[in-house]
Amino acid sequence: MKLFLLVSFLSLWRRSDGTGAAPIKLVVKEGDEAILPCSFSNKNIRQELFDWKKNKDKKDMKEVFMYDKGKVYNDGDSRQDEQFRGRVFHFPEHLDEGNASIVIRDTKLSDSGNYTCLFPLLVPERRSNIELVVGAAPSPSVTSIEETKDWSVLQCSVRGAFPKPDVQWQNRAGDIVPAEDPQVTETGGRYDIILQTTVTKTDHYRCVSTQEEINHQTHAEIHVYIGGAAPKPVIMILGETKEGVQLQCEVYGASPKPDVQWQNRAGDLVPAEEPQVTERGGRYDIILQTTVTKTDHYRCVSTQEEINHQIYTETYVPVPGAAPEPHIKILGETKEGVQLQCSVLGAFPKPDVQWQNRAGDIVPAEEPQVSERGGRYNIILQTTVTKTDLYRCVSTQEEIHHQTYAETYVPVPDAGGMVPVWVVVSAAVVAVFLTLLVWVIVSEFYFVLKKKTHSAVPTNPRFIITMMS
Repeated sequence: MKLFLLVSFLSLWRRSDGTGAAPIKLVVKEGDEAILPCSFSNKNIRQELFDWKKNKDKKDMKEVFMYDKGKVYNDGDSRQDEQFRGRVFHFPEHLDEGNASIVIRDTKLSDSGNYTCLFPLLVPERRSNIELVVGAAPSPSVTSIEETKDWSVLQCSVRGAFPKPDVQWQNRAGDIVPAEDPQVTETGGRYDIILQTTVTKTDHYRCVSTQEEINHQTHAEIHVYIGGAAPKPVIMILGETKEGVQLQCEVYGASPKPDVQWQNRAGDLVPAEEPQVTERGGRYDIILQTTVTKTDHYRCVSTQEEINHQIYTETYVPVPGAAPEPHIKILGETKEGVQLQCSVLGAFPKPDVQWQNRAGDIVPAEEPQVSERGGRYNIILQTTVTKTDLYRCVSTQEEIHHQTYAETYVPVPDAGGMVPVWVVVSAAVVAVFLTLLVWVIVSEFYFVLKKKTHSAVPTNPRFIITMMS
């Protein structure tokens, strides 16, 4: 890490001409290390003398560090200012490269100032100037100091900051919330700032502290509830455990006290831990945790029967392990047949998905659409079927010896308006039957006619049929 920082400062070293021109500005946070760069050439400086001083003014020079032909003073040397003892070190492994940089560890606000790296024995004398800014960047503290059912007064406190931060209130969307004039006090170069605002809407509010001089920004948040009906619950996925995936539901500032419960997609109640309930000013904050073992859509439902109010938040939770039951959707009819889609979501390990007909034969399908997120797989498999049948989508995970499926009956219309086979067969049967019936009638007519006339009658039934027609 130190070597990386040294290399990063190489460009800064090359900007110095060794004559004490414009100082290089270096900004760090209080408590961090500060590497002060100094180098004028690539020559070996092991046998040179270089001296680091802190300059408050020309008359007030503090000894920071000195190197003299292999000898150094830092900890315990009376010439070194007490402020820097035990905290300043050089880089002996880089002396051959002409590097006279030092590092100040555990920086303090008092370390801020102008530093000079001096090679007094070189002709001409060589020096480099560094301006060090050490900033204190504490996080804000936020609280509600007064509230009614219609409004709440929020207070943000930033204490001991340097340089002086810009403090403002924002809502969840990041919009600036109007506030009173900040209360600012300064002690020993550090700033204490108090900023108050009055809000009238339920929301998450944050106090943001920005110190541009040290490129630092930090914030603290508070949830404010205004009104009677409970706000929409907030769901968080806490992480995976041996038992499953742990979920947390939060309902803040509700009055009257709501009943909070977890449900799955089907609306069945999901067992949960005992709710964590706190009450403040007649309003209730409730946290309800549960651990789920199946991939599904889960919702946290908040119910206030006294005011006939119910609200919920829903989230999809993929649980690692056995794949959930596939979901089949009939997309519609095409020229080729009926298009089906099978979806398997949140499976791990990656399953093999295929379509089968009622007989268990594999139905040709398109290439599966596979996406992966956090080690879990979502697979979509489409196929087009041309025959009416019972079709199933089968998901198989051989690694965990698991297989599950969903099935659906698909009626396929006859293509191109063709007459169904059963209609053709029925028509043929009817035609044969009618032909036989006509033959019987004709035969009977023939024998009756012969008997009555006792005369020669044509013996060919086709002739009789022709005469009858």
